[in-house]
Amino acid sequence: MARPLPLRLARAAAVRFRDALARRTAPPVVTAVRAARLTRLGPGALADLHERVVEAERRGLEGVLVVAGDPGGGVAVVLADARSSAREVQVFGLEDRGAVTAALARHGFRPEATRVTLFEGRPAPDGPAVALAYVAASDTAALRERVEALAPRLVVGGTLAVDASDPADLEAVERAFRGAAVRYDRGPLLHVVWDG
Repeated sequence: MARPLPLRLARAAAVRFRDALARRTAPPVVTAVRAARLTRLGPGALADLHERVVEAERRGLEGVLVVAGDPGGGVAVVLADARSSAREVQVFGLEDRGAVTAALARHGFRPEATRVTLFEGRPAPDGPAVALAYVAASDTAALRERVEALAPRLVVGGTLAVDASDPADLEAVERAFRGAAVRYDRGPLLHVVWDG
């Protein structure tokens, strides 16, 4: 009788399969961002973010798109490509503003002309409503700070996509949404969807 794969190996195999499939079906911007090495996210996660923005547009959700924690600008390029030109993309926590500006410009999104706004700092809880946010951080404290700032801004039907797999990171996300009418969807990223 064959022995079952350990859970860790099964998950890794599922991610590799999902990424291989995404490479075949992903929008061209996903392939371009990956080829330029603008993000560490795999094609499955990028294609998923792209599709969620397209869905927010289709459903007419209000709010900006937020990227907090993507130093190369790849996620910002994907979100800018997926949205209507009227919706603002806010990018926070820039490590190298020049590199992100250049990455956006190479893909047709000059920040000063295409409603992509770059911020040195972190998102604040009193900013505009958010239709979709992508959040990542190198440590749990920074992740918690970003999620707690964005959680109250999420619109009904909006999504907060979190690059978190560590139990402490997941606990920080759950704590930020405790008592709220949300559901958690697990895909290439953890999605917290505000059901209202």
